[in-house]
Amino acid sequence: MNVKRLASSVVRRLARGGLTDDDSSDLESLAPEDVRALVHELEVHRMELTVQNEELVEARRASDISSRLYRELYESAPVGYVTLSPEGTIQRTNLAAADLLGVPRDHLVGRSLSGFVDWSHQDALYLIRRVLAAGKGGRRSFGLDLIRADETRVETQLVSSGCLMETGDVDVALVDVTDLRRTERSLRSAASEVLLVEQRERRKLASEIHDDAGQLLSLASIKLRELRELAPPDLDASIEDLSGLLTETRRRITSLSFQLGSPLLHDIGLLAALEWLAEDLEQSYGLSVEILEGEELPIEEVFRIALYQAARELLINAAKHSGANRARLRLWRDDAMLYLAVEDDGVGFSPEDEMGGFGLVAMRDRCQQLGGNCALGAGPSGMGARVVVSLPRESDRRRTS
Repeated sequence: MNVKRLASSVVRRLARGGLTDDDSSDLESLAPEDVRALVHELEVHRMELTVQNEELVEARRASDISSRLYRELYESAPVGYVTLSPEGTIQRTNLAAADLLGVPRDHLVGRSLSGFVDWSHQDALYLIRRVLAAGKGGRRSFGLDLIRADETRVETQLVSSGCLMETGDVDVALVDVTDLRRTERSLRSAASEVLLVEQRERRKLASEIHDDAGQLLSLASIKLRELRELAPPDLDASIEDLSGLLTETRRRITSLSFQLGSPLLHDIGLLAALEWLAEDLEQSYGLSVEILEGEELPIEEVFRIALYQAARELLINAAKHSGANRARLRLWRDDAMLYLAVEDDGVGFSPEDEMGGFGLVAMRDRCQQLGGNCALGAGPSGMGARVVVSLPRESDRRRTS
């Protein structure tokens, strides 16, 4: 008789509620040595079950501790957490979320999150729910303006891991970023003021250079023409050379004064200033610049200045350092942003030079301070460089006025 098999059978029978009459008959028919072997096997099973039970008790204790810690962390977290159903109904929430929305927690469960979302962000919430319902995983973050029960606005960042529960519910965090956004707007407003003041000083300096130095050079040209009439004929060539140098110097001063503070930029518009810049760069550096989709866009002064300076920096960089012969410039906009793209057929940037030299780094920082960005890549054909500058269509001062 297989004692081990019999022992296992006895254990199973006992676990299910007891031995049958057949089992008792089998046990009574055992020889003394089989009984001793069976007792030994049952003792082994008892010890194994004791160990397994202790492990289960320990696992249960660890699970209880983890659950308690999770509840404590969930309840005391400074960030609001809510569990949303696929329809956007709040299934569970913590104290921070209730405080954020200004509603007692017991009154939040069962309500729709859309009831707290500002009307201008309802479409955004619909798209957010679709993205979360896809359950593709990966951390997701969305900006969402909420309206508290006391009708005050709260700017939040909705963050989700993207993982769905079996029920289709999803946990999201609501982070109050009102103060952060207010600080960002203040910094962008200050950056705008700095840029406008800098441009006024540039225009003043450009005017002084053009008027003072230009007048002196004109006077020198007049004096040189008078000297030609008095000088011996063998000095005509030298005087002609000096006259040419004065003319070229006057042209370069005029060009520099226009680049520092182009009157066209302020009096006519960005496109006119860019067209003049293209002609000047072709004359000065031999860089042929094509402007695509030439349409004057209504742009705030601070962004006209920033886009013009970015175009100037990029085109001069292409002419001086990339060996480019041709460049293309495109200006467009969408519902929220203004865009300026500059492409050239030069050597481009190496992968380790993320943003090129100091001038490009400063330009990127200036764009970010104004709420925009600057992205660098290869040209459409894989050669040269393509830089896209983006800026908001409206400043914070206009949006809040």
